[in-house]
Amino acid sequence: MKRLITSIALLFLCTAWLSAQNYKLRIRGGIEDASLKQKMEANVSALLTELSQATKAGRLLRLQQIPMTDEAKASLTRLWDSYHFLCDYTDNEERCLTDVNGYEIRNIPVTLQPMGSGYTGETEKELTISLTRNGIISGVHMALSNNAFHNVVNKGIDVTDTRRRLEILNFVEAFRSYYDEKDTKSLRQVFSDDALIITGRVIKRRSFKNDQLSMKPEIVYNKKNKEQYLKSLESTFQRNKYIKVSFDSINVVRHPAKPNFYGVTLHQNWKSSTYEDDGYVFLLWEFSDENDEHPVIHVRTWQPDRFGAKPLPKKEIFNVNDFFIP
Repeated sequence: MKRLITSIALLFLCTAWLSAQNYKLRIRGGIEDASLKQKMEANVSALLTELSQATKAGRLLRLQQIPMTDEAKASLTRLWDSYHFLCDYTDNEERCLTDVNGYEIRNIPVTLQPMGSGYTGETEKELTISLTRNGIISGVHMALSNNAFHNVVNKGIDVTDTRRRLEILNFVEAFRSYYDEKDTKSLRQVFSDDALIITGRVIKRRSFKNDQLSMKPEIVYNKKNKEQYLKSLESTFQRNKYIKVSFDSINVVRHPAKPNFYGVTLHQNWKSSTYEDDGYVFLLWEFSDENDEHPVIHVRTWQPDRFGAKPLPKKEIFNVNDFFIP
């Protein structure tokens, strides 16, 4: 009996130690201000510790004491309803990147724990954490792959183009999270009021040739305005216990005649509790204000990546030259 009590006590102590374990971030470059660097390290470390401890305990997040914007707290809380994150390492070391709105820490490895049944996607992920110029956490998103990130940024032809490409990648990561979080409010803000939404689907149309009936695949397109799209999306969010959107390729093209406009083509995988598909998403972005802080999407299209039994021809995928820009 005494031995059993001792074993239970040791198990309790071990469990308590694991739940209390701290997770740290060290910044290895990219910021000169030592005081700000220390503040950012402390803030991100506190967040990583809370994410992991809450995951282990299976509880809600406690973000009250963590220096985060209200928007970041609300966004992460929504995401937590569908996914929990467990940091892979207690000690993390990453470089700090500077963007339009502040700073960014990328590539923090985590293990995803979906809260809904039926999820079959990858669980090994990386987080991107955004911070304001004062070191306050302003966003937490699942990161694009390193290859996709560097492939887009390295194509910048000048300082402005490179900065905007980085900003597009930041927004793409946030944009993807809006679907995971079922966040129609943020989607409403990122789409322009006159946004055009085009969705394609494959149908089989009857065709007669040499008196033989055949079913020929054909893509038909449906157009919606911003409000119609968001209303439809709200219904989709309500029907699904979870939604997971991922992008496995990304191409960013600056418009040859309108340098403030960018075409972004993404290969998207959509998984939800009721539906799954693969296709191409095209976004037409505009940088209009002086500091490039609030780009908006004028066009969003989706096309299936297969046309019958064959891949959708590259020339059929929407691009920046397919839309008239006044």
